[in-house]
Amino acid sequence: MISFPTILLRLALALVLGAAIGLERELRDHEAGMRTLALVSLGSALFTIVSAYGFLDLLGIPHIQLDPTRIASYIVAGIGFLGGGTIFLSRYQGKVKGLTTAASIWVIAAIGIACGAGLLLEAIATTVMVLIVLVFLRFAERAMLRPRPPSIQELQIEATAVTGPFISSVYNICARNSVTIQKLQVHTEPGSEAMELICSVSSETTLAKVIGELRALPGIKAIKATLPDTGDQ
Repeated sequence: MISFPTILLRLALALVLGAAIGLERELRDHEAGMRTLALVSLGSALFTIVSAYGFLDLLGIPHIQLDPTRIASYIVAGIGFLGGGTIFLSRYQGKVKGLTTAASIWVIAAIGIACGAGLLLEAIATTVMVLIVLVFLRFAERAMLRPRPPSIQELQIEATAVTGPFISSVYNICARNSVTIQKLQVHTEPGSEAMELICSVSSETTLAKVIGELRALPGIKAIKATLPDTGDQ
């Protein structure tokens, strides 16, 4: 049985390495951040320690066989449910999101297992590699891959009255700025009306210009818009 300070060192390192990768996810405003990934890594390390050293007193019992790898294998299978919870289909952009975060959770579990097994240098080296993939390869992708297609945005326009001329003015502003309207809905509420647009916008600058021109229309009360997605999955 390993000593308690050694166990504490392994658990602490697993927590720190998980939090380091989680910080990058947190800064990118993704679902799984520092606390989530730190807990995943810490839990995986503890499961591994318990699997390897927690049942040593049972070895002397006849017909009892222990396999320290069993709990680690269940960690790999079980972590898929947690990672799957971060994957979703974007309603407006029509693509799957959260794959990189799910992969981060998966590799964090492996790092936690490595810490629990005493492979501390390997765990540290893997953490550095993960950060290189998440931080530096993102810039390499932007430099090497083709520019992203126009993003799909949602605009919610509240006005005193959504009339025919008002809708025509909105269409003219969008057409003038090469913004393609894909869907339009009008919602009537007491005291005001709202118009929801699903449109294709080429850049954040274009979106800001369109919003500025829309605000100048008479009867406008409020405009809400989603921001273009410039992050990875």
